[in-house]
Amino acid sequence: MNLKKIIVAFFFAVSYSLSFGDEVISPQSTNVDSVQIYHELITKEYYNSDYKPNIVGMIVGGGIMGVGTYFLVGGIYGMNYKNGDATDEIFTTIGGSIMLAMSVPFYLIGTPILIYNIYQYNVHKGHLRKSDEYQAALDRYKLRKRGGESSALQLMIFPELNFIEKRGGVNAVVRF
Repeated sequence: MNLKKIIVAFFFAVSYSLSFGDEVISPQSTNVDSVQIYHELITKEYYNSDYKPNIVGMIVGGGIMGVGTYFLVGGIYGMNYKNGDATDEIFTTIGGSIMLAMSVPFYLIGTPILIYNIYQYNVHKGHLRKSDEYQAALDRYKLRKRGGESSALQLMIFPELNFIEKRGGVNAVVRF
C-alpha cells in the first residue's frame, strides 16, 4: 500500500511540474546563452597565449650561452695546447684561463634566461591550445544550438494523474 502512495505522489509531482512548469520554472529564464561565456574564455586564454617574446628570449639566452660555450672551448683548448715552445705555451695557458673565466658569466646569465623563456613558451603554448579547445567547444555548442532550433520533430511524453476522476495516463506532445 505504501508503494502505491509513493508512486502516486511521484507521478503527481512530475505531472504538476510538467503541467505548471511555465509558472514554476520557466525554461526561458533558465536558458543561459553560453556564447558570451565562451567568448570571454577564448579572449582570456588568447590574451595569455603570446609566445613570440619567449622565442626571442630563447634566441638571446641561447646566443649568450653559445658565446659562453665558445669561450669555454677556447679556454679548454688554450689550457691543453702543447707545441713545444715554452713562451707560446705560457701565453696560451694564460689566454685559456682568461677565456675559461670569461665563459662563467655568460653561462650564469644565459642559462636562467634560456630556462625561463623555455618554461614561459610552454605555458603560453598551453594557453593557445586551451584557446583552441574553447573555440572548438564553442563551434560544437553553436552546432548543437542550431540543431535544436531547427525544424526537427520533438516528442515529449509525460504522465498525467487526474485525482478528480481517479484516473491517470500518459500524454504526448509533438512539436514541429
